[in-house]
Parts: sequence; structure tokens; C-alpha cells
Amino acid sequence: MDKRNSRVAAATAAAGVEPNIKILDADAKTAVAAAAQLGCEVGAIANSLVFECDGEPLLVMASGAHRVDTDLLARALGANAIRKADPQLVRSA
Repeated sequence: MDKRNSRVAAATAAAGVEPNIKILDADAKTAVAAAAQLGCEVGAIANSLVFECDGEPLLVMASGAHRVDTDLLARALGANAIRKADPQLVRSA
């Protein structure tokens, strides 16, 4: 298990949840690809998406079966604009 997965497992355990991390055999860039490898419905996959919210990173966890409505999310958060984060913001966040 790599360093990032170990950190997630430790944080999950510290929160009182038994971690059950599965390492996929092949890259899965979409929820559909991940669901196919795991043998589950796409809705059971959680996507972690990073957006830019008024200049700051915003992590959104969403069902793999749904798209994030950034206009609705911006209204709910009282933000001016939410848009897809560029790769540099994702790496720095």
C-alpha cells in the first residue's frame, strides 16, 4: 500500500470506520471503469472532485452515477463561481 493509501486508511480508522481499501488492477479514470473492475453499480462509486470556488479549492464527493451541478452548488454555498480546477490547483490542494 502506498503512502497516500496508508494515510487514508489511518484517518478512516481514527474516525472509527474499519478501512477496506481495494487497489485496482488497472487505471480507472471514470466511475464506470472503477465500477466495472469492482463488480458494482456505478452509483456505489464515490468520485472525489476538486473545483475552484471563488479562487479556493473545493473538494466535492459525489456519486459516480451523478454529475455535480456547479451553479446549484455555488448558490448553496453563497459562492460567486465554481468551476473545474486546473491541474496545478488540484496538485497544490
